Amino acid sequence: MENEDSKAVFHSDSKPIKISDDSNSNEILVFTSSCNVYKVQKKEVIDKLQALQKIDLEPIEKPIYLTGNKHYKGFLIVAFENGKIGKISMKSFETEYARKKLKNAFNSESRLIFIELIEQDIDLVALSSIRKVVLFNTSQINPVESRTTKGVQVMKPKDGSSMMRVKKLEHTKLTEPEYYRKSEGLNIVGYYLKPEDEV
Repeated sequence: MENEDSKAVFHSDSKPIKISDDSNSNEILVFTSSCNVYKVQKKEVIDKLQALQKIDLEPIEKPIYLTGNKHYKGFLIVAFENGKIGKISMKSFETEYARKKLKNAFNSESRLIFIELIEQDIDLVALSSIRKVVLFNTSQINPVESRTTKGVQVMKPKDGSSMMRVKKLEHTKLTEPEYYRKSEGLNIVGYYLKPEDEV
């Protein structure tokens, strides 16, 4: 998981867990490597790290992202190795009762490489295994209610390539960011990363 977008802590397996700023939330949501999401009532914990101690993880399951969102506003952006990106309405995680666990929090058909809660559309940069880059805005992806959406094809695979990394634009080093944007739409191979640029 990329962790430049928010604070990161290190769990027992030494892999960083992204923690978004959710100071106004009533619940803390803990997304895991097994495509589950656990809900912890904020009144039950002192801080977000304590939320990890409140959940019963399955064997080999690891927490990957902690967030919260008051009134479940905004969207969860999920990006997968197959080049697809989904935009899930946070309303789909809202439950009538205080359930502690929801299965199928996101699609499991391809490896998750990025997860982020957004309240407004943002620019994201995707990098493929063949050093191709695509800059796009999340407004180009239609929001859905289905948590298990496969997403839309943002990066088109070429010669067996895969999408390796997704970052917020402000966390990249691109001299001319607009060079990598194609306004007509998505589902493109992308543009070769310039030697002076970093994603």
